[in-house]
Amino acid sequence: MKLSQTTFLAIYMLSVAVVQCQWTRRYTTSGYTPMVRQTSRFASRLGVDATPSTAAPAKEQPARSFAQPPQNDPRVAQSVVDLMLKLSNTIMQQQSKTEIFSPLSISMVANLLFLGSKGATHTEFNKLLTPTGMDWKQLHRNYGGVLANMMAPTPIDNRRDPWRRETCHEEDDYEEEVGQPTIAQNTQIIRVANAIFFHSSLSISQQYVQLARELYGSLVYPLDLNADSSVGVINRWVNDMTAGKISRMIEGPLSSNAGMVVANALYFKAEWRRQFDGYSTRNAAFFPDGMDRSSYTVKMMFLSACLPFHRTYDAADVTIVGLPYRDNITTMYLIQPANSSRTTLRRLQGTLNAKTLETWIGRMKLQKTSVRLPKMHLRSSLDLSQSFQRLGFNSIFSPAKSDLSNMFLATGGGQKPYVNQIIHKLDLTVDESGTEGAAATAALIDRIGSPAFFNGNSPFLIYLRHEPTGLPLFYGPVFDPR
Repeated sequence: MKLSQTTFLAIYMLSVAVVQCQWTRRYTTSGYTPMVRQTSRFASRLGVDATPSTAAPAKEQPARSFAQPPQNDPRVAQSVVDLMLKLSNTIMQQQSKTEIFSPLSISMVANLLFLGSKGATHTEFNKLLTPTGMDWKQLHRNYGGVLANMMAPTPIDNRRDPWRRETCHEEDDYEEEVGQPTIAQNTQIIRVANAIFFHSSLSISQQYVQLARELYGSLVYPLDLNADSSVGVINRWVNDMTAGKISRMIEGPLSSNAGMVVANALYFKAEWRRQFDGYSTRNAAFFPDGMDRSSYTVKMMFLSACLPFHRTYDAADVTIVGLPYRDNITTMYLIQPANSSRTTLRRLQGTLNAKTLETWIGRMKLQKTSVRLPKMHLRSSLDLSQSFQRLGFNSIFSPAKSDLSNMFLATGGGQKPYVNQIIHKLDLTVDESGTEGAAATAALIDRIGSPAFFNGNSPFLIYLRHEPTGLPLFYGPVFDPR
């Protein structure tokens, strides 16, 4: 590709996330963190070790851990949660089935661009992503450490909320059933992968390449983005990283002025700590607009177990229940206001902040709880370009104002890389296997009268969190679980 002196380079930001929540007997851990190239003084400014390495195509790259030492920093998690709640309020659509997205996936793509920014673009990213009391260099270093901790076989876990230190006094629900084999720890899969595909005719800063590797485990790979095969290369990478769940991240050809594609893939698969009883799953009514309005039929799952639960008993009268996964390091929180409908859930979304979420979770207690939850297989595809601009990320979308000169080497051609699209795709499955038989069904019927009860027959929020780090993997409302 021959670039004229007036060429503007378009950047595509791709974010993809897959979650599978189900009961199967065994999973194995897998972390994929492709690595990249070289170093310079920009790396030393961040205090990052700058040992040269050799880039390789994504499919040939071995699985490796993040280069930063594992650590926990609640300010990093707080910054991702803050971005999550702000974004959620910008993507509200009139009749959407769901608006679930991966805050971590989007945050990582944003931070890779932040890392390469200067001038006004850097100022905007710094204002919106860097927590109070922390500078941007410390944010990147500590973010890399928190990601390394999330991917560690045994993560540092000093964020234990009260309910995670409790035991249930009414029944020993968290013990393995008699005769069941012991399942090894860390049986879930969390796979995080970042990639930067840049046009092979461009000169990318080796300083930036090394930092992307050391901090975010990113692959940086040259590619002729004008070639017909380039979309296939990127889609195959996404397909591999999401275990085949999302095979067509990019639907059509890239624009002729495409200079770079920044991509993140997050794949999560885990088994419930307490399974839903498959024999109790049956057709039930779901009321998207309130109990006095029309409904439709969904497959509703049932569970009665010792679970973390809290009800606020304030004006909103919010119920929150936690569904821990097998290893007790990730939890899906279900949040629902009283008399829930699309309108009341929207109202709750608009008032939620990080402190409120932490307060509710901090007040949860393990207790006998009954849960009704729809089986779900939800897919969403969001263009977040307008959402980012509403939040204040403006200059990076302007060919005239975007400044990513810490990413691309200065040339005499006046090339101005800018972002022209942010695509986020998600595939979420929540189901059960029904392996317990009729005896469990009878026991469930006996437990339905539990004082703690979550009824997922009307709209609710999903908040899936990695507990040791506090990083939010998935978040958003469900208005139609079909």
